[in-house]
Amino acid sequence: MQLSMCRWTGLGVRRSSKVPLAVLLAVALGSSGCQFFGQWQHRPTNYNLPLTVQLRMDQSIAAASVDYRDACGQARTLPIRDALESQLKTRMGHVFEHVRVEPGPSPDAVDGIVDTALGFRQVALFVPRKANKSYPATVTLGLDFSYTDNQGAVLYSKKLQSAATGEVEARADSCDISGLDNVAQEAATKLAEGVAEQLGTAIKIREQAQFRKLGGARPIPSASGQTAPPIQAPLSAESSTAVAPTQPVDGTRQLPTEPVSTVQLGPTHLSFRTIIRDDNQNHVLEQRESFSVEFEVKNEGTAPAESVEIELSGHAAIVGGLESPVTLGTLQPGDVQRVAVNGKVGTVSDVEQAELICALRASSNVTLPSAKKFFVAIRPEAGEVIEVLSVDVDQLPSRNGKSAQPHAVGIAIGIGAFRDPAMPGMKFAARDAQVMGAYFKTVLGIPPQRVKVVSDANGLKDDLVDLFEQWLPKQGGSQQSTTYIYVTGRAVVDQETGVVSLIPYDGTLGGVSRTFSLARLQRALTKASVKQAVLMLDLSLESSSGSDPGRVVPPRWIQPDSGGEPDRVMLMVGNSGIQEAQAYQPGQHGLFTYFLLKGLRGAADLDKNGNILTGELCAYVHGQVGAVAQAQAGNPQQTLCFPAAGERSPLRAIPIIKNH
Repeated sequence: MQLSMCRWTGLGVRRSSKVPLAVLLAVALGSSGCQFFGQWQHRPTNYNLPLTVQLRMDQSIAAASVDYRDACGQARTLPIRDALESQLKTRMGHVFEHVRVEPGPSPDAVDGIVDTALGFRQVALFVPRKANKSYPATVTLGLDFSYTDNQGAVLYSKKLQSAATGEVEARADSCDISGLDNVAQEAATKLAEGVAEQLGTAIKIREQAQFRKLGGARPIPSASGQTAPPIQAPLSAESSTAVAPTQPVDGTRQLPTEPVSTVQLGPTHLSFRTIIRDDNQNHVLEQRESFSVEFEVKNEGTAPAESVEIELSGHAAIVGGLESPVTLGTLQPGDVQRVAVNGKVGTVSDVEQAELICALRASSNVTLPSAKKFFVAIRPEAGEVIEVLSVDVDQLPSRNGKSAQPHAVGIAIGIGAFRDPAMPGMKFAARDAQVMGAYFKTVLGIPPQRVKVVSDANGLKDDLVDLFEQWLPKQGGSQQSTTYIYVTGRAVVDQETGVVSLIPYDGTLGGVSRTFSLARLQRALTKASVKQAVLMLDLSLESSSGSDPGRVVPPRWIQPDSGGEPDRVMLMVGNSGIQEAQAYQPGQHGLFTYFLLKGLRGAADLDKNGNILTGELCAYVHGQVGAVAQAQAGNPQQTLCFPAAGERSPLRAIPIIKNH
């Protein structure tokens, strides 16, 4: 017997990203039934399986479109129906001998039905103003699809996502942008190619095609003679969470009605999904509350999987009342077993994040998936509102007493919405600041009263002035420790001086009077008698209004008149160029911010001595951001650290975390 013991971090079913191995190792995400396509090379999809299929496209495809904002900040919609329908028809014609789009006279008239429904779609594009300039754009599309044979058996189902990146053009005399339709066409092509490849290589579909070629019947019997219903468009494109609203669960194991006849071709492999449901549906497990853990286990291979079990471990309050291991027995190829395990939360002494680890066991010939590790909020009794977060870095550990910094100060600023509706937003900015503020308190051990979090409408210019020039100097003891400042949002670079200025909630790209310069922030640190500061910036940068597009002055991060801050300020810059700072959709944070958080959790401890220094954090984030930015968008995002690597500065040796 073997045991799958790779650890899964996060709530719900995590989607993996098909990116280079180095990136996978860096991100350390689990895998499941939904796949992201990364770097793409067009592949041949001419499988020519001797089958007649009906292609059914959901209404979501008939109305398919993506939303974006033009150069004037106005909402626009780009129809993508024709591109999707055309590519799906074309690629299915490469996979199967005959493809019918219109419904046939009966299910018996075809060998199978391919159902498709549009899932996630997104346009990543920022055009700050009308100008004769090109900008990068990324279109991401998702598709749910399945193949059902003419006896109602689902032989294959999957979720796919693809992304295409290209250049769009803006003009100074128009709000319109050109070229986005080409990027969307490329995304649709990639998506259809991915569907074709999955269906054309699916073992059960190829077995059906082989039997059909030989004049035989379908090799896999079905308990139902009814044609499966079409796939419906997903209700939400967001990831599943670990605790979900209660739905009826029969708790029975769905076994096959008769054995499957198949040729054993060697090792097989299993997949599984897991979800936790709480009795009162508030997404928090309370002491003595009933809950259930539901599993769906599938044999994806071509040989039986014997001695299959589910092993549960983790926090005693959760696993103490659960049956473990859960015995499933033998799964034949294609078998799906569903089981619900009921439990009751045990004694809980405090509010905390508890973990539950679900792992599969099976015979030695079975390739097992990674174990799934869930973080779930638990508490002694109902009352206080607790947010259960769905991303790995959002699972807050217990307060770190060993690394407590009682005299430190933490400031987290995230401005992703603006008073001026023409200002483009930053999707994760407010969320980034909230989570970073929580890290200051829990991971860094800064007292809550010495942590300030500012987001969106609370980030007026006057608010920033009060924060840095009034509140910060009043924090007694700050001169004895470190001040940590995190800022995410938008900034403008003066094309005469290179000065970088933050854009507050009431600011605009064209008005410098409502901005707050980094030089002013650094002077405020000097006046507040801060001993040393760590400044972390995740900013999208734009040139100042009216500047010559042919002359680009790079950002100047340290100003000569900033009060000698090179001797006391450690700068970590997530985006050093005049461009958009990338978001990281799987992590639900800005790209730079996600790896900052991941580094603070322990990944940045490069020498494995239990301490995380500023230099280690900078080095870790620099490597991860560069690799993932290139993989997900094909565009570099360069990070910077001041002092730089190799400089023997005490600022690179500030211990952010001790004894983690």
